[in-house]
Amino acid sequence: MENLSRREFLAAGATAGAAGTDTDAVEAAVEKRPKTDLIRVGVIALRDYSHIPTIWGPSINQVDPETWPAGRSTRMLITNCWDRDPAVAEEFAKRYGCEPVKRYDGMVGKVDGMIFGGFYECRWWPRLTRPYLEAGIPCHINRPFALSMKAAREMADTAARHNTPILRTDEREYTQQAIVGRAKVEELLRGGFQIAGANGDNSAGNEYPAHGIHGLYFTLAILGLEVERIGVQGDGWWNQKTPGSPTPQTWMQITLQYRGIRFPGVPEQTRPFIASQLQSGAGGDAGIRIYYDGKARGYWDTTHPWTYGERMNRLFYLFYPTVLAMQRMFETRTMQWSYDYILRKTRIFLAGFKSLIEHDGAMIRVADLPEEWEAPCPYPDWIDERIFG
Repeated sequence: MENLSRREFLAAGATAGAAGTDTDAVEAAVEKRPKTDLIRVGVIALRDYSHIPTIWGPSINQVDPETWPAGRSTRMLITNCWDRDPAVAEEFAKRYGCEPVKRYDGMVGKVDGMIFGGFYECRWWPRLTRPYLEAGIPCHINRPFALSMKAAREMADTAARHNTPILRTDEREYTQQAIVGRAKVEELLRGGFQIAGANGDNSAGNEYPAHGIHGLYFTLAILGLEVERIGVQGDGWWNQKTPGSPTPQTWMQITLQYRGIRFPGVPEQTRPFIASQLQSGAGGDAGIRIYYDGKARGYWDTTHPWTYGERMNRLFYLFYPTVLAMQRMFETRTMQWSYDYILRKTRIFLAGFKSLIEHDGAMIRVADLPEEWEAPCPYPDWIDERIFG
């Protein structure tokens, strides 16, 4: 179908005006503009500790001009939803103009892509995602992906068997600072320098698995996955006392012992170094200082600052790249990161969790993490497992 340029469209209207049929010609020109089908998206986990209702939802279905005043800015449309609480699903559906389903698997055959956006539901992601992975529907599975390597491998293996693309990402991996930081490390290695160490900070909300992980993945995006050992020190792992968290966290520090750096097309670094990150948020969302030596000694800094002003500013500059990454996967069925990459960074995260709650923050070998070891969740009974019957 022909796509009229603005000049051609206006010319059509002007020519019609000279003939006395201005309205008809303009309407005909409008009809010639292409019609594009939207990508139908289903969402699960709609309120508590979820990215969907206040972060991703407003920029996909534009229902709140105060939050996202730019109008439609993606090819996606949330068409269906489910939550463990039917009342929450009904409320979300009414607000976002979509249709709730009664069962967690009720969107199979109705959508082109799935977003699993909560945190409390993570323990049940393998069971909640299975119908969609088996149906070949691309799935974005929110942090931290899994609470055990057994669960992580189950999802990755199911997806691989059915050729289903998955995305397990973090908004800090998509920040300009993470991309530029990775490029800086590559530049240094190509130039004959060596990474001597790194430190930084992350806005973590006084808990490791939902927000501390943001800073961890920011660091991994820049320095890579060649982590030999990890230690996470803190006085707790969640920000309040819950059935699964006896001691609220007030401070935390992540330390990574790298065996080196291995990036495609870049000289490999085999010299070990340490990278640490304070979970404080003092400098913004996440930041890093990279120390290097070799031909000369120095350091390089970058920080993603906190974004002020109207709500859309923060949604656009921090969270919107993740929305586009979802659309790219839904539309192209191409995975940005391999199943193996997702499993490797999940293993680093889980080894850190084990260090925090079982080893008093001592450094433990990532490779030694038992496949069956399961991290705790704040609400162990969040999902009524009778739904899987």
